[in-house]
Amino acid sequence: MDLTILLSKVFGIYFIVVGLTMLIHHSQLKSLTRNFVEEPMLRYLFGAFMLIGGVFLIVAHQDWSTTPSSFISLLGWLTVLKALLYMNLSNGALRKWINGAYKIGYPWWGAFLVLSLGAYLLNFGYGLY
Repeated sequence: MDLTILLSKVFGIYFIVVGLTMLIHHSQLKSLTRNFVEEPMLRYLFGAFMLIGGVFLIVAHQDWSTTPSSFISLLGWLTVLKALLYMNLSNGALRKWINGAYKIGYPWWGAFLVLSLGAYLLNFGYGLY
């Protein structure tokens, strides 16, 4: 449980920062992701680093006993999945995936989701409730 609390604090802070950045710089996100799609080597390297982080999280934290610990364990598996997609999808397939997300308002609902998860994890990690 100590590891779950530590990871809740770390990911909570990370999600709050990322969510606020998404809200503040939402207009720049589209050009950033467009450039990311067109650089397969950058995507591969980014995916490789994400894969390492995801595998570390899977190996270090396989606790499904509480909601926060389950979320952190799920986060490791989702990170590995996203890393493999970045490393293996073609430019066209990734472009369709990202364009679809933007069509349904990704910067806004994504920021809200990330901020909510960050607040939940910080609340759990720091025992605010």
